[in-house]
Amino acid sequence: GVRYSCNIYLKLLAYIPAYYTFLCGFTFMVAAIVNFYYFRTYGNKIDVFIFGLKDDDTLAILSIMWQDYPLVIGIICALIFGIFCSYLYKIPYKIYLKNILRITPHRFYIIRQMSGQLLLIILLVIAARGSLGTFPLKEDNYSISPLPIFNHLAANPLMAFAWAMSNYEQDSTFTPPSLTQGESLQQKLFPLLRVSADSAIVRDNPPHIVLNLMESFGTNLLVYDDKENNDLLGALRQHFEEDFVFYRFLSGANGTAGSFAALFFDSPTAQIALGKYKTTALALNPFKLYANAGYEVIYITSGYASWQGFGAFISLQGAHHIYDATYLMKHFPQSKADKSAYGVSDEYIYKLALEILNNATKPTFIAMLTTSNHPPFHLPRTYVPKPITLPDTLLFLRTYESQEKMKTAALLYQYANDTFGYFMNMLKASPLAQNTIVAASGDHRLRDFNSNTSTDKALYYAVPLYMYVPPRYTSQIHYDSSRVGSHKDILPTLYDLSLPHTTYISIGGRNILSKDDDERYAFGFNQLVWIDKDGIYPIPTEVGYKWADSAQSFGLLSTNESFILNEKKKQFAQEYKELFDYSIRWRIFDMQDSSFE
Repeated sequence: GVRYSCNIYLKLLAYIPAYYTFLCGFTFMVAAIVNFYYFRTYGNKIDVFIFGLKDDDTLAILSIMWQDYPLVIGIICALIFGIFCSYLYKIPYKIYLKNILRITPHRFYIIRQMSGQLLLIILLVIAARGSLGTFPLKEDNYSISPLPIFNHLAANPLMAFAWAMSNYEQDSTFTPPSLTQGESLQQKLFPLLRVSADSAIVRDNPPHIVLNLMESFGTNLLVYDDKENNDLLGALRQHFEEDFVFYRFLSGANGTAGSFAALFFDSPTAQIALGKYKTTALALNPFKLYANAGYEVIYITSGYASWQGFGAFISLQGAHHIYDATYLMKHFPQSKADKSAYGVSDEYIYKLALEILNNATKPTFIAMLTTSNHPPFHLPRTYVPKPITLPDTLLFLRTYESQEKMKTAALLYQYANDTFGYFMNMLKASPLAQNTIVAASGDHRLRDFNSNTSTDKALYYAVPLYMYVPPRYTSQIHYDSSRVGSHKDILPTLYDLSLPHTTYISIGGRNILSKDDDERYAFGFNQLVWIDKDGIYPIPTEVGYKWADSAQSFGLLSTNESFILNEKKKQFAQEYKELFDYSIRWRIFDMQDSSFE
């Protein structure tokens, strides 16, 4: 009986390492595959954006993944690799014990297993720690190259996921800020509170404001625009030629939720609308500022108000009306024909916006979020596309299916811009042209379009800023298209043009149309790169890259020659992030909204 029990024990002992090794091999291969496609899609190592699978429309995302990524092949490859590993781990033992020590494996079976497992544990501890030095490998010191692409690719995907999970948990929980730290950061960088310009014209004639955040309106595809052969602007082209456009301009984040939260809530995390503080009214948010100034405040999206909890959160911040795809399908029944997982076609939010503005009896602030240019790409059946011929540089080394997907993405890009351009046509052809200011930008770059790591360090994260300002409000404006900026500058510009002498929150934002451009604020900041007139600074890095001496690609290209940063610029990105984080905690815990009523 003892011998029988011992045999069962030995058999179990033999299988457990094999199963364990299979599980490790399978897991590592899945992580590697996920990391590869994540980087190809988002241009970054695995980060908090991966939790959009949980916070976003999970079924819609899974549907997109099924259509766009080789899930079945990936799982089969991971299973094969796991099986391979379960056999591979036995080979060194057998060679060493049988051929070198010339003894049969079963004589030292238990010793072999215990030694092997102990060695594996030691190696795993070293690998998990990432270093044999004093400090373990952490997210802020994993860089191996001044080029971010190598750092992102070198990061172990499982470790990157652990960092992402830690950041996600921190983003959902806020702690009281250190006022001393906040004062120190503001002295080093800039004050959080600013006051908009005073204007008698604006006081007597407050303009309507339309602020449009457009899905995937990235400059990385716009650089391929060609009116005759590859028309990516459509009806918007006329307005880009007539009005103010900034190209050295970055999105605040690299996902819709992150950019939206940074732009409209001055929050470094989109979790503000989902976590513990989703019932907190944030002082000096734009919805409340415009409501307090007597504006009718409206949020319109062609998606769903429940997405990321933004609809309820915006209502709490002071918006009077929320209109989403559900409302649009009732108001425009024809919109149901082109309904997708993320909402209805963009054209219907513009129809509603024009309807609201034409019937307005008081100044109106409209915040808009479009969704059409989002996978799964679905071109409205009634839309007649303009010529699209993508250059070979985009299609090179792509499969036929991938090329077709890219062409469809370009058509949706064209549709989104053309539809917005038609909205501007209608607005300018009406009395609204005299008293409506319009600003529009992209939420992030267009994904799945390759970048050149040598020259596209800023272009890869760039979105254009378009602004239409009626002549009566341009007396204090100076337009310099070469100015750099980012989403942080949009609302401060609108405040100066529409809310005279009003206190507002600014995380380094300024009026990008001001006659005098304060050097402290003349920069653009994205989560992964920041820019100023001197150059481009990937995050993290201790070097910068000069702008290329060329108007090609809207002046956004960089050289590949790096230069050493001074101490102030080395610290800037970290200090800016710390100030951004401080600002939201300050507004939650210490800043009383009632004091600004």
